[in-house]
Amino acid sequence: CSYSNILPCSFHTPQRQLFLVGQSSYWIKTVQEFGLSWVLYPALLVIVNDTMAYVFGLTMGKHKLLPRLSPKKTVEGFAGALLSTVGISIPLLRWVLGKSIAETDSKMYAKLALTLGVFISLVSPFGGFLASAVKRAHGAKDFGKLIPGHGG
Repeated sequence: CSYSNILPCSFHTPQRQLFLVGQSSYWIKTVQEFGLSWVLYPALLVIVNDTMAYVFGLTMGKHKLLPRLSPKKTVEGFAGALLSTVGISIPLLRWVLGKSIAETDSKMYAKLALTLGVFISLVSPFGGFLASAVKRAHGAKDFGKLIPGHGG
């Protein structure tokens, strides 16, 4: 398999098929049991985190986070993203749920939102670090050549 046709080749091994089916089953079960809101909410937090890391890193970034692996990621971007994600976590959860949270449940939902905000802020950047490691291992500057139609 060459990198130019990696997507068709990726479905040829049972392990890859099992991984794909397993993830799909997890998301379908989550939607069935808890509703689409509980799939969208963490995804939106990741989007907020990535966007704010970029904004803070671009405007205030001075200290590199992991320069050998991902030279554009900064400590300031990481910290700004963490504060932004945690700060928006409660209002975003209220918006995604689309209903007023009962006073008795308010503290529980606030704790849940803050916990998810912190967790996502700490874990989310590692997706970028992993992607950078894969690109560096294959001598690619971006995924444009590894995954057709994909940039960065």
